[in-house]
Amino acid sequence: MPDGAIKKDLIFFLKEKLGFNNNQIYINPNIVLKNKEKTLIENFLKQKEEGIPLDYILNSSKFYEYEFFVDSRVLIPRPETEIIVDYVNNHFSCSINVLDAGTGSGCIGISIALQNPSFKVYGSDYSEDAIDVAFTNKNNLDVKNFSPILADWLSCFKTKCFDLIVSNPPYITEGDPHLEKLIHEPNIALVSREDGLFCIKKIVEQSTKTLKNGGTLIIEHGYQQQNDVEVIFKRNNFSKIINLKDLQLLPRITIGTLEK
Repeated sequence: MPDGAIKKDLIFFLKEKLGFNNNQIYINPNIVLKNKEKTLIENFLKQKEEGIPLDYILNSSKFYEYEFFVDSRVLIPRPETEIIVDYVNNHFSCSINVLDAGTGSGCIGISIALQNPSFKVYGSDYSEDAIDVAFTNKNNLDVKNFSPILADWLSCFKTKCFDLIVSNPPYITEGDPHLEKLIHEPNIALVSREDGLFCIKKIVEQSTKTLKNGGTLIIEHGYQQQNDVEVIFKRNNFSKIINLKDLQLLPRITIGTLEK
C-alpha cells in the first residue's frame, strides 16, 4: 500500500467510494477485488500521483455540514469561507434578498439558503461551467430558495434589489508562487489583475447600484489585502467597515454598509 498522504487518502477512498470497512482494509488479506474495483483503485492512484486533489477524485467536498459536488470546473471550498455563512446566520434573520457573486459550486449561497429558508438567494457567475455545477448542487441538495444566474458579477441585476451581497472572488496576484500548488483548480476563479484587486474593485463598484441603501457587502480576500480592500470600500461610499479573521487570526473578510 502507498505511503504517507496517498495511503491516508486511499483508505478514505476505499471507504467512501467502494464501501469497504476497516476489517476489509486492515485485517482480511485474502479479499478478492472485482475488476471494476481494481480499475477504480488504479485510476485513483494514478490521479493522486498527478497531484489531483481528493475532492476532485471523489467529486465531493464538505462545506458547512453539506456535501457538494465539485470537479475541476470550480474551486474546492475552503474552511475559512464558512466564516461568511456564520456571520450571515448570526446577523440577519428577516426575509432578505441575497446575492452570492461569483458563486462557483454554489457552496456559499446554497449554505446560506439552507440555513435561512426565508431568504431569497441568487448565485451569479460568468462561467457557464460553474453555473452548471451550481445547478447540480441546487438539485442534489433540493434547495428551493437558491437560483444560479449566468452573469458578469452584478451586471444583470436591477438597482437597489439586494439587502446583502457576499463574494469570494479571485484575488490571487498573477505569478504568485502559491499558484504552483493549485494547477488543477480553475485559474479564472483564482487570479485577478491589479495585484489581485481587479475583481474586488468591480464587485464593490457594481454593488453600490444593486445594494439597497443601508445594505451589506461581505468580501473574502487575501490576508495581505485588508488595507487595500478597506480603501476600496471607503471610496465607494461604504461605512461601518469591519474585518473578520480566519482560524490563523489573519484578516480575510471585509464587511461594509452602503451609506444611505
